Amino acid sequence: MERAIEELKKKKHSDASDHQDEAIRKLTEAKEKLEEILRQLREEERELFLAALEARFQKMLAMQVLVYTGTVSIDKVPAAERDSRHTSRSVKLARDEQAILLEADKALALLNEDGTSVAFPEAVRQIREDMLSVTRLLERAKVGELTQSIEEDIIEALEEIVEALQKEMEKSEEEKEQQQQDQNQQPQDPELVDKLAELKMLRSLQFRINRRTRRLGRLVEGEQANDPELLQQLRDLSRRQARLQKATYELATGRNR
Repeated sequence: MERAIEELKKKKHSDASDHQDEAIRKLTEAKEKLEEILRQLREEERELFLAALEARFQKMLAMQVLVYTGTVSIDKVPAAERDSRHTSRSVKLARDEQAILLEADKALALLNEDGTSVAFPEAVRQIREDMLSVTRLLERAKVGELTQSIEEDIIEALEEIVEALQKEMEKSEEEKEQQQQDQNQQPQDPELVDKLAELKMLRSLQFRINRRTRRLGRLVEGEQANDPELLQQLRDLSRRQARLQKATYELATGRNR
C-alpha cells in the first residue's frame, strides 16, 4: 500500500495499480488464513462442548440409576410393613432427584446458549419435568408403578442423549481426518448435532409421549381417576405435544439457525 501511495504521488498510475492488486491479494490471503483459524477454533470449541455435555449427562444417568434402584427397593417392601424409615428413605431419594434436576438445568442452559439444536433442549426440558414429578412423588413416599415408570423414562432419555453425543464426537473425529486427507474440501461451520440426530431425538420424544399417554390412560380408567398427580401428568403431556410440534416446525423451516 505504501508503494502504491508513492507511485501515485509520482503519477505512475500503472505501477500504483500493480501494487494495489498485490495489496488486495495479500489481504485476501490474510482473510482466508484468519477464517481458517477461526473455523479451527470453533471446531475445537464444539469438540470440548460435546465432551463436557456428554460427561454431564453421564453423571446425571448414574445418579438417576441410583434413585431408581432405591425406589424399587422401597417398593419391594409390602405397604403394610413400611414405617417412618421407609418414608425417610423416599424423602432422601427426592432430595437426590433434586440434585439431578440442578444438573439438568445446567445442561439446558448450555444447550440454549449454543442455540443450534431444537430437539435436544426439548428432550432436556421433558427430562427435567419428569424429574420434578419424581421429586413430588418421592416426597409423598409414592414409590409404585407411576414413579418407577417415569424414572425409567428419564433413564431411557438420558441414555439416548449420551449415545447421540458420543456418535457426534466420533463423527467429528472422522470428519477431521477426512479434511486432513482432502485439503481441497471446503470445511463448514458445524452445528452441535446434525439434522439426522435431531430427527431421531424428535422421534424418540414422540414415542415416549405416546407411551406415557397410553400408560396414564390405563391408570386413569381405574380407581385412580381422581388422582391429582395423574391429572397433572395428562396436562403436562398436552403441553409437551405442543412444544414438540413447535420444535419439529422450527427444525423443518430452519428457524433455529
